[in-house]
Amino acid sequence: MRTTLVGILAGAAIVIAGPALAQQQAAAPSQPPTLSAEAQNALEALEPRFAGEIGLVPGWFRDRSVLYYDFGSVPAAAVPGRVLWPIHGFDARGNPVAIRGQRPIFSSLPGLGDYSGVWRLAYVVTADYVQPNVLRDMESVDALVRRNKALIRETDVAYNLPIVPRGAHLARDSSQGMLGWYEGREVQFFDFGPSSVIPSPMWRFARGRDATGQPEVLAAQNSIVDSIPVLPTYPDLWEIRYVTVDSAYVPNTHKSAGAVRAANLTVDAASTVRNLPVVIIDGAPVQRAVSPIREFADLRSPFPPAPTRTP
Repeated sequence: MRTTLVGILAGAAIVIAGPALAQQQAAAPSQPPTLSAEAQNALEALEPRFAGEIGLVPGWFRDRSVLYYDFGSVPAAAVPGRVLWPIHGFDARGNPVAIRGQRPIFSSLPGLGDYSGVWRLAYVVTADYVQPNVLRDMESVDALVRRNKALIRETDVAYNLPIVPRGAHLARDSSQGMLGWYEGREVQFFDFGPSSVIPSPMWRFARGRDATGQPEVLAAQNSIVDSIPVLPTYPDLWEIRYVTVDSAYVPNTHKSAGAVRAANLTVDAASTVRNLPVVIIDGAPVQRAVSPIREFADLRSPFPPAPTRTP
């Protein structure tokens, strides 16, 4: 039986043989690529023995309380990575039709120089040429494209999908981590939906600098932001700017960026950028959209789902 991909790019079409032939052409994953020493170290840091609860950190937004997760520092000139999601095609509404159980494929890991946790999504339109999770690394996708068995559909939307040690969980959130691939190896991530790649300022307080020149952080003072995620796309990347206060300062006297400016305090230039998605404001969870990877994941449909076929 012949099937034809729906929702292909720029009017192109892939006409394929049925599932039996597809299974013969791509019956098993290829051997995973060899990792560099740097990538191997980064992968080992994500092992389950390093998993735990990712706690909530308190902050202020214009005198209102906020809570956020801290997924670590990212390059100062944050650039979204690339995440590929193999799908069958698109339905009549233009929504992706998931390959049952297929995981996304990430281009980097925490600890590598190009990692930010924010990713530009690209769809790998495979029709019925592959079984779930046959594609596990970038090279296997490229090989399928070179054989004209897949198309890449780029998007212009970035999503915050921080990768964490396998088994990690979020404080005060029952959401389960999702699984993806990096160079054929299993990784876990959380989905915080659309995110800006332009960092917003966050103010932290310090008593000065230590002997090494590092800020002596005033831990009792909550960080201050001047943007909150009321609508997509959310500001999840933050430039950390340190506010210098003396020993007479009472922590949490200042709860807004306006108060910091009015006090005429010394504020350093941005020193680092961190991935810190705000998830709770004044005790209420923020309603965040999710990425298509979660929204359209289909773990129940038969292989392949009917919507990939034309009438």
